[in-house]
Amino acid sequence: MENTRKRIGIMGGTFDPIHNAHLALARQAYEQFSLDGIWMLPNGNPPHKRDTRQADMKCRLRMIELAIRDIPYLKLCEAERSSRVYHYTYETLQHLKEDYPDTAFYFIMGADSLFEFDKWREPDIISRECTLLAAARDHCQKEQIQERIQELKRRYKADILILDTPNMDIASADIRDMVARGEDISRMVPDAVAEYIRHQSLYKTGIPDY
Repeated sequence: MENTRKRIGIMGGTFDPIHNAHLALARQAYEQFSLDGIWMLPNGNPPHKRDTRQADMKCRLRMIELAIRDIPYLKLCEAERSSRVYHYTYETLQHLKEDYPDTAFYFIMGADSLFEFDKWREPDIISRECTLLAAARDHCQKEQIQERIQELKRRYKADILILDTPNMDIASADIRDMVARGEDISRMVPDAVAEYIRHQSLYKTGIPDY
């Protein structure tokens, strides 16, 4: 029965670096939908973010570990840690469903991604394998989002719910720029992550040659 299955949120992203808004959104999803946990899924090579990554997978994994180590409902998921050129969401979800058949997955995505969903690879498979949680930001009109949700439900039989987004205006790209300029990022990332970035000299001189 559905109510006996484990309910796990999947929060994907480059996490380059992970920051406090990521953690706040994960907490919101966990509490709003009474989930059993949230798995943080760093993207190996997301097709829509080619050539923008500045820290390698090992560093990004470590920063996630440091950020979530004292948060019991958060877990690191390494499903996309491979040498493959690109990873597609539908494939990752299929693999997770095979490995965890008794788990109901809730995939967290930005509400703006709903309007690009037709361009994703195999949106029908994604819709079948999980419930979509659309994180609605202040600048997104909820009426427009609801109209789009109804459209996707008709087209793909998708189960889509709106996830309330905490009001935190933080972006990983801004953090990288601030580090490059020598500015303080202590209010934007967990202390352990800030220390790791300093110790590893990440984001100092553009894209490293790994």
